[in-house]
Amino acid sequence: MFKFWSACCCGLLLLLACSVSHGAARADILDLAASDAIRVQPGDVRFWVQPESTEISDPRQLPTEGWSGLQKTAINVGKSATPVWFRFTVENRSDKALQRTLEIRWINLGVLDLFVMGQDEANVRKVASGLNTPRTDASDNNTSWLFSLSLAPGEQQQIYLRAGSRFNIFLPMYIWQQDALDQHQQQRYVWYGLAFGVLIALMLFNLSLYVFTRDHSYLYYCFYALSIMVYECGLTGVGDYLLWGHTQWLRLNGFALSIYVSFFAAALFMRHFLELKHYGGWMLHCNTFFILYWACSALVLLVGNDFLVRINELCALLSCVVALATSIVLWIKGNVSARYFTIAWGGLITLTMMAVLMMEGALPYSMITENGQLIGFVAEMLLLSFALAERINRERSQRELAQTRALDLQLLMNREREEKLQAQEAMLQLQQQTNEALEERVVERTQELERTMTNLEIANRELAKLSVTDPLTKVHNRRYFDATLSREIERSTRTGQPLSLVLVDIDHFKQFNDRYGHLVGDDCLRLVAATLKEVASRSTDLVARYGGEEFAIVLPDTAAAEAYSVAERVRNQISELKFIFKGERIPISASLGVVGQTLQPGAKADDLIEAADKALYEAKNRGRNCSVAASSLAS
Repeated sequence: MFKFWSACCCGLLLLLACSVSHGAARADILDLAASDAIRVQPGDVRFWVQPESTEISDPRQLPTEGWSGLQKTAINVGKSATPVWFRFTVENRSDKALQRTLEIRWINLGVLDLFVMGQDEANVRKVASGLNTPRTDASDNNTSWLFSLSLAPGEQQQIYLRAGSRFNIFLPMYIWQQDALDQHQQQRYVWYGLAFGVLIALMLFNLSLYVFTRDHSYLYYCFYALSIMVYECGLTGVGDYLLWGHTQWLRLNGFALSIYVSFFAAALFMRHFLELKHYGGWMLHCNTFFILYWACSALVLLVGNDFLVRINELCALLSCVVALATSIVLWIKGNVSARYFTIAWGGLITLTMMAVLMMEGALPYSMITENGQLIGFVAEMLLLSFALAERINRERSQRELAQTRALDLQLLMNREREEKLQAQEAMLQLQQQTNEALEERVVERTQELERTMTNLEIANRELAKLSVTDPLTKVHNRRYFDATLSREIERSTRTGQPLSLVLVDIDHFKQFNDRYGHLVGDDCLRLVAATLKEVASRSTDLVARYGGEEFAIVLPDTAAAEAYSVAERVRNQISELKFIFKGERIPISASLGVVGQTLQPGAKADDLIEAADKALYEAKNRGRNCSVAASSLAS
């Protein structure tokens, strides 16, 4: 970190040193024939601030005294509540007539009037321009203000400019031959297209990531990238030239609005990208304050009273400093994302400082200082996009680690289950040995035998309970089902009461397991088993796991129509289950086969099961999630 900021400071000092040598004295009269591209230097210009009580519409009304020179490397007089007049002299020292174009490369000027006066001061040509002038009346439609100059051989003209702005009155001026201007602007538009193309590509890429991941950090990144592009459109003049030039309110307020929205978007992105809610404290409170402040600034501007503009420069500086301090603190605390944010934000601040110092005249006007902030934005968005992609990989690695740990835990549980089974087997062997020993020592150890038999009886009851219960779903197992069904068939043939059987099969359970894993499948089986027990709740009813994802319900003293109603209640309740996995509800359905009969002597359990199974098979053929009665197949 120290080396990074040291390098930035050294670069600024070097550029500042260059600016000192660049600000040498220049001639008062510009020879337009000397070059096809002439930059108007601060030493060529004099300025005069118009008093508030004075209204001047003609340069011939201007005083001859009180004009000041600029001791900077840029033509910038800062903020002014009244218009500021600038003047410089041009001359054609060739023997041919010259056509030149005066370019002022700062679009955010509310008032910009050009006055061209000859040596005799008899005629003055005026061109009204600036954002306050409607687009159709502007001097030219371009990303800069363009004015045409015509000079006869040997002619000398005095150029006056009347400028006013809510921002700094900044006039980077060039005088071009038309072909040279066209070539230069083409190069600028290529650069703008490249920069905006990169920002649009990054925004669309991260928007697609948001669509797939639903991570709001990507959405706030896209909002931030969009606000940056709108801000740069206002700063470079592209917005007035191509987007909102025919909407007068946006011409006057679009640039200021883009500043407020970009700071608002940056604060929102930082809040989610650095997970400030997790850390809390002063970092979260400051971030919340700046989010509310910039939102209020934008709203105040929208309702038409931008009174906060007086303190917005200070708040912009505080926003940058606090954001940088927050990211550095989080970097120290081990936040990986803060490392990328610090580098990206620090680089942007450095390049922005260079652009501000260039506008204030402390650094020379060049392509680097002019477009430094745009370069910083592109580099920042590239680095932040890389940081978001890195976070995806990091979170995926964490998920894989969690899955590995879950698998290890499952293996450990399996080993413990095997050990319990071995312990049960050992208990049974011990019981057998004890019984043999008791038979040999029945006479001598009668009292000991009684105590042992009591303990064995308790153990046998537990073992019997375990032997008829499915360990996963806690309902009866197949073994108990077979015994119960045979017993109920015998009772039905003896009493003449009907007996019904319902087979339940969970739909698409194999795909369910393949997609969500066996652990989630086990949870699904438990939930379905509990649902079956809720519906078949009579003391005589039996719910058992028939095998895999199949369950069986034995309904004594229940006719086929009543059994079909029970099956439908089961199916409806299974369909309404709210089985949630990772915040998403997973739909569950089942197919059911129903058979109900008054059995005759000699009836077999296999016949009843086969009839229910055929009905279940027909339910699956009908598209699943339905109940089919065996009686309907027979008809």
